[in-house]
Amino acid sequence: MRFIWPLDNHAISRDFYYRGSIYIGGQHMAIDIPANRGAVVKAVAAGKVREAGFSDINGNYVDIGHDAGWRTKYRHLMEPAFVNVGAAVFQGQVIGRVGSTGWSTGPHLHFDLWNASRQSPEAVYKVGVWAHNPELYLGQEDDEMDEAEARRIAKEEANFAVKVNRENQDGFNQHLINLIRQAITAAVADHAAGPHTGKDEVSEARMRDIAREEDDRLEVTKR
Repeated sequence: MRFIWPLDNHAISRDFYYRGSIYIGGQHMAIDIPANRGAVVKAVAAGKVREAGFSDINGNYVDIGHDAGWRTKYRHLMEPAFVNVGAAVFQGQVIGRVGSTGWSTGPHLHFDLWNASRQSPEAVYKVGVWAHNPELYLGQEDDEMDEAEARRIAKEEANFAVKVNRENQDGFNQHLINLIRQAITAAVADHAAGPHTGKDEVSEARMRDIAREEDDRLEVTKR
């Protein structure tokens, strides 16, 4: 089974062996991949969505089942996953965006790689599954990904970029609408108040006088 990286960034801030009291058994048994908020998260392999939801610990998350007993889980997403339970996903499909929901101190992807049975010596038993070190399995597409698969991934990323651009444009359009409404409201209020008198009219008359004086000076200079 081949797994691609779920993010374009391959840096790891907490590895599989990281120890902490908040983890089951005291070991991380997953990897944390830091990234900017909103960075796209991809399915590492084709499969079917087992779970998708929100919890206090995981934040927004999605759990995908794959062939040969493999499962992957993507946690702390910025918003609900883009795929629903039961949906089929292909390798490289955008399934969400990096966030910091749930038990998280900053934007990153907490990524789990599980199997129903032990596939390598480092695997640790964890509540009915064997947790495996993702670093040993990710990135296998570098030499083996075929052209059709690469095109499909590129198309999915392009579609996602169009979606984000459309959302940004919609937000900008709404901003313009709000400005126009404010201008109309101000104009209506100004009209209801009646014609301006007093100081504004005096100021305008004074400005005309200054302009006339400047014209007279200009005429004198010409002579």
